[in-house]
Amino acid sequence: MQIDLPAALFANLVFSVKIAPGILAIVTVVRGLILLSGQKREFEDWTRNSLMSALSIIFLPGTLAYIGIRYTVSRAFGIDVENIGGSTTYGEINLFLKVERPPRVVIVLSALYMIVVMSVFVALSLILLPALLFFQNMPVVLFCWYVAIGVLFNISLRSGDVSLVVASLRRRPRAGALEFIAVMVALVLLYTQVVGVLV
Repeated sequence: MQIDLPAALFANLVFSVKIAPGILAIVTVVRGLILLSGQKREFEDWTRNSLMSALSIIFLPGTLAYIGIRYTVSRAFGIDVENIGGSTTYGEINLFLKVERPPRVVIVLSALYMIVVMSVFVALSLILLPALLFFQNMPVVLFCWYVAIGVLFNISLRSGDVSLVVASLRRRPRAGALEFIAVMVALVLLYTQVVGVLV
């Protein structure tokens, strides 16, 4: 049976847009609970959060793929990247964005939204493509699924994202507030009138 790959990828993109808010909410809550489980004060171990450190190591390929998506989208939208590094405080690898001269609020929110959608799309593609391309090599299929889970595990709202949005709002208070409201209204209309929310 011949598979229409472009049509399958387009359907995957539409599905990614549908489930992106749910994935973002669920993973943000899960990662938040994990981060809150860490030590709060000075520590003697190498990290304050052993569980997050272990998960970061286990899902390293997926984390690196997510950081690559985050970096590419951020640069495409003109968001300055400070560096890529790890944090012993919370034991995770992250892409640190510059907040000194943030772009307009609409650009920041659009970039963050695109990062989530593209990450979900890449993860689902890694799950579906082996089946669509009839890969019989089980190690390849399992590795694709493993990377996909790692990408999904990293899709969350980060403190740096919130700081960047706040910095954009402070730089242009009136225009930024209007842009923020406009983007939120556009997303609500998108998910209620056009795409539909997957429940």
